[in-house]
Amino acid sequence: MSRAIPDLEAEQEVDFGRYWRALVMRWWLPLAGIVAGAVIGALVSIGGSSSWTATAQVYLGQPLAPGSAAAVSSVPTSLGLVTSLVTSEASIKSVAKRVGLTPGRLRGHIAAKPITGITGAKVGTPAPLLAITVTGSPPAKIAAAANALGDIVIRQVAPYERAKIQSIRDQLAYDDAQLKAIAARLASARALQQQVLKDKAISSTDKLVALANQNSVITQALAQQNGLSLDRFTVSQQLSLAQDIEVGRIVSSATATKSAGPSRRTAVLIGAFIGLIIGIFAALLWEPLGLRTRTEP
Repeated sequence: MSRAIPDLEAEQEVDFGRYWRALVMRWWLPLAGIVAGAVIGALVSIGGSSSWTATAQVYLGQPLAPGSAAAVSSVPTSLGLVTSLVTSEASIKSVAKRVGLTPGRLRGHIAAKPITGITGAKVGTPAPLLAITVTGSPPAKIAAAANALGDIVIRQVAPYERAKIQSIRDQLAYDDAQLKAIAARLASARALQQQVLKDKAISSTDKLVALANQNSVITQALAQQNGLSLDRFTVSQQLSLAQDIEVGRIVSSATATKSAGPSRRTAVLIGAFIGLIIGIFAALLWEPLGLRTRTEP
């Protein structure tokens, strides 16, 4: 006696039909899943913590050799040292105390990278421009932390330049004092010449001798004045070069910006989709689970 071959396609049609009837009978389960998932997604997007990013752009300076425009290979401006300084525990604790954060809020959330396109700086080479980035919250304290780290870097790399600037200012003060003394000497010599010319009691010969002496004093003083004026002009240029090129500074202060993240609409859609999947499974498993529960002793 031959056995009948089962019709697999018919069984599949029966199964799919049963599934469809289960979904139709319990349509409220997928609907409830969609609503619940959308509500949960909206609540998560509202209650989730926001992340902020603040970047301070720091110019490390370019030290020059005294009396020349030759660049000096300075250890403080090496990228490796500056990066280690920014992320060191001492810097983290100092900045955290300064801005009112705990060190744990900063630890692991600080990055220091060179701004390429100017020097193409690599590890171990001078990096004139550095971006110090801090992430976290709240935004005001994150921005303050990035700026405070920039101040620490500037203080670390600036001793040579500051000493050089002070020396240049001392030179300018000396030139100014000498020019003031020469101006007084010139005024005195010219006033004495006028007195000799007006004094009729002095003979012509004595007048010529006195005027010649004062002319010599004036000529010498003018030569010194011209030399000091030229020296002062050169020293002023050196001071401007040191202040504008050699000394580091924060060229762009940090301002906190909100990091990009999933929007509320995206969160609602994702929650609704997950709720729909859960509702479909609940509708399909409702009858088998209920039957199993009833048959269990």
